Amino acid sequence: MLRSLFGIPLLCAMLAIEFAIAVVLVGGTEQLAQLSAPGLNLVGLQQSALNLSTGTLLVVHVVASLIAALCIAVLLNKLIPGRRTLLTALLFLTSVFIPFLGAAGCWLSMTFGAIMAQHRHKENVFWQFTDNADLPFAAPVGRALPKLDSRGFIEQLTFDDNAEKLYNKVVASRHIRDSQSGPILKAAVTNKNERIRLVAYQMLDKKVSSLNKEIQRLEAEARRSSGIAKSNIHLQITNIYWELLTLEGDEPVAREQLLLKAEGHATEAVQLQPGNVNAHFLLGQIALKQGATGMATTAFENAQKHGMSKDKVIPYIAEAAYEERNFTKLRNVLRELDPAFRSYPPFSNVVEFWA
Repeated sequence: MLRSLFGIPLLCAMLAIEFAIAVVLVGGTEQLAQLSAPGLNLVGLQQSALNLSTGTLLVVHVVASLIAALCIAVLLNKLIPGRRTLLTALLFLTSVFIPFLGAAGCWLSMTFGAIMAQHRHKENVFWQFTDNADLPFAAPVGRALPKLDSRGFIEQLTFDDNAEKLYNKVVASRHIRDSQSGPILKAAVTNKNERIRLVAYQMLDKKVSSLNKEIQRLEAEARRSSGIAKSNIHLQITNIYWELLTLEGDEPVAREQLLLKAEGHATEAVQLQPGNVNAHFLLGQIALKQGATGMATTAFENAQKHGMSKDKVIPYIAEAAYEERNFTKLRNVLRELDPAFRSYPPFSNVVEFWA
């Protein structure tokens, strides 16, 4: 109420000043004198305009435009919610560059548009918020509960007969990381449905081609780099070869070649940056896959020495000891694990048996 009480008269006063300035700028003070009829109380404005220079008129115009913009923004506060700074700036610029008509037009058009928009958006409310139901939840009467399929994706590919559903799931697996989608696609390749087999072959080939292109790009970048940056690039290449193992590791020749290339890049990363914990750890995993248990144990111990958590390294050292059939070392290594980690299933069963 107070905004309208003070805002409208002040806005009208600014519009009157803007009108007088516009008349003076267009037709001069003589035109303003012709408009000073008895019905129009512009005599005071006429006398003031006769004594003002062009620069002074411009300053008065800018001040009047600013006050008019502020008045319009205040009057439209409830009709047009939101940030007032941008609206005020728009109103001010319009009023400055379009004397009188800019301020008056913005006020009338925005007020009319906001009122019409409010009426247009008034509609019946068909939704009603209700409180949450008390536990346990009960299914609505007459609605059949869907049966949840708790089987894994690979198990579904093996035993499910709904080919269309399985096809959609296989296609959706392209959004999964290569290391995780590899076993799924390899299981889909053996599916009895030809359509599923073809799309799985295509996706596997695409993933392998993409990883090989990334290896070529990184190898070219490694040749241009040096120091720690080069070590990190070799580590990235090793990770890509590790992912390729999940896609092509079933073939003995391809598996051996991938492990050799991964070992070479991991060794290069360690030589360039001896404190690279991840490089030592990945080198140990590769050596464990190759059956080089001594090399793997050394790499895991180096990773632990440079800051890797003992609970993360010890299971792999224990696996290397098991492959060597050094059961005494296996028991001693497992005893070094944190009690909380040893009690976490399924590793707790292994610790209970050996330690």
